[in-house]
Amino acid sequence: MRKVSLLVNPLAGKGKALSVADELQYLLKELDVETDTLTPTSRSEVAGVINESVTSGIDTLLAVGGDGLINQAVNVLAGTDTVLGLIPVGTGNDFARSLNLDSGGLLEQSHKALSPAAEVDLIKCGPHYVATSVICGFPAAVNLRANELRFPKGSSSYTFATLMELPLMSPAIYGLKLDGESFEVTAAAVVVANSAYFGGGMKICPDASTSDGLLDVCVIGDVGKLDLLRSFLKVRTGDHVDHPKVSIFKASEIEIAGTGIIRGDGEQLSELPVKIQIQRGAINVAGGDNRSPGRG
Repeated sequence: MRKVSLLVNPLAGKGKALSVADELQYLLKELDVETDTLTPTSRSEVAGVINESVTSGIDTLLAVGGDGLINQAVNVLAGTDTVLGLIPVGTGNDFARSLNLDSGGLLEQSHKALSPAAEVDLIKCGPHYVATSVICGFPAAVNLRANELRFPKGSSSYTFATLMELPLMSPAIYGLKLDGESFEVTAAAVVVANSAYFGGGMKICPDASTSDGLLDVCVIGDVGKLDLLRSFLKVRTGDHVDHPKVSIFKASEIEIAGTGIIRGDGEQLSELPVKIQIQRGAINVAGGDNRSPGRG
């Protein structure tokens, strides 16, 4: 009998994750899968319960939550043979979306989470692994604000946070080094992406792929507040890349110098400066379709 652990964030989806996990246990039993439910009561317990589960010999860890829970899971599972399955019930679900694992009902998602795994790249940002993107500048401020909002929840929180942070936005000077080539930019935002999406479905780097061994770097240059707002309204479709002050680069090793906070997968990582590298095939994700989603 296959052994699977369910890692549940009880706060994900406004508390929906717990009821989803209960239903998931029933579905997995029908599929002749032995399950063990892990429900850590605090963030500090997550790594420990995952480690214990991996040591016990599980085949797959199913993360029932959002990108924050996935971030914690990949930081334990990276480089191991344990497969990560995704049951997306979080605010953003950007990693699941990038792998086409966010659609269908729970039964379909369960089958995907038990499917053969695909090797997926991860970002290594200092000592941290990141599944989706590392952000600094305006989007980092927006992400932090969105996480602090009590209302609204879900993707709407990013819209409200953007409007709240916009009056405070001021482009900053960053030193970038991409695969050994150094240059300086004045930018409102720098995003280093492993996948196309961030911020709850916005296509910040439309052509990013989780399996090409490269990171996409989006630099939103020295734009005014109104121009930045217009650009962010286009991020949902990826059309912001046509703006003359938006540049996209690809690299496997990136250094960012300057001042400000760094966030990844919606979580606080560190402050600048930072060194970022691609980690090829660092995680095995069940059912993952890691083709680039493209624009549109």
